Amino acid sequence: MHRKVLLMISIALIATSTMWAQGKEFLFSLAVPGYSQITSGKNYGYAMLSAEAALIGTSLYLSSESDNLLEESYIYALKHANLYPADYDSHFLKNLGRYQSSGFDANGYNATVRRDAQQLFPDDPEAQQNYIEEHAYGEELYWSWDSTDSQAEYNRLRNDSQDLQSYGKLVAGVIILNHLVSGIDVLRYHSSQHRSELSVDIIDRNPILKLSVKF
Repeated sequence: MHRKVLLMISIALIATSTMWAQGKEFLFSLAVPGYSQITSGKNYGYAMLSAEAALIGTSLYLSSESDNLLEESYIYALKHANLYPADYDSHFLKNLGRYQSSGFDANGYNATVRRDAQQLFPDDPEAQQNYIEEHAYGEELYWSWDSTDSQAEYNRLRNDSQDLQSYGKLVAGVIILNHLVSGIDVLRYHSSQHRSELSVDIIDRNPILKLSVKF
C-alpha cells in the first residue's frame, strides 16, 4: 500500500515538474522571442531573436525621429510665427498650424471664436463677450505667421512627425506579434501536452488579442 502511494506521489511530482518546465519554456519564449527555440536546438529561433532586435531598433529610431521633427517644427514656429518661447499644449500647437494668427484679423483664431459667439448667442451681446473672453487666446499666446508658405512648412513637419508615430505603432504591433508567434510555436511542438486558444475581441472599439493556454 505504501509503495503504491509513493509511486503515485512520484508520478505526480514528475508530471508537475514536466508541466512546469514546459510552461516555463513557453513563458521564456513569449518574453524573449526565439529563446526557447534556440535552447531546444531549433535554428530558426535565431531569426526570431534577430527580428526582435531589428524591430526594437526600428521602433526607437522612429520615436526619436518623430520627437526631433516635433522639436524642429516648434523651433521653426519661433522663427516664422513670432511665437514666444513657452511650453504649449498639443491643442495650441495644432491651432498654430490651422490659423494664420491668434488675433481677430482674417483667418485668425480669435476671429473664429467671435463668429462662433455670434452664432451661439445672436441676440445676447453680453453672452457673446463672455464666450469670447473664455475661449479666445490672450496676448501671452500670440502668434502671426510671416507667410502662408511658412505655415505650410510647419504643418509639413508636424505631419511627418505624426506619420513616424503611426509607423512606430505599426512596428510595436509587429513586435507583439513576434512574441506571440514565438510562444505559440512552443505550444505547437508541445501540442500533445498543451491546449491553446487565440481569439480577438472588440472592447470600446479597440481590438483585444486574447491567448488562453492550458498546461
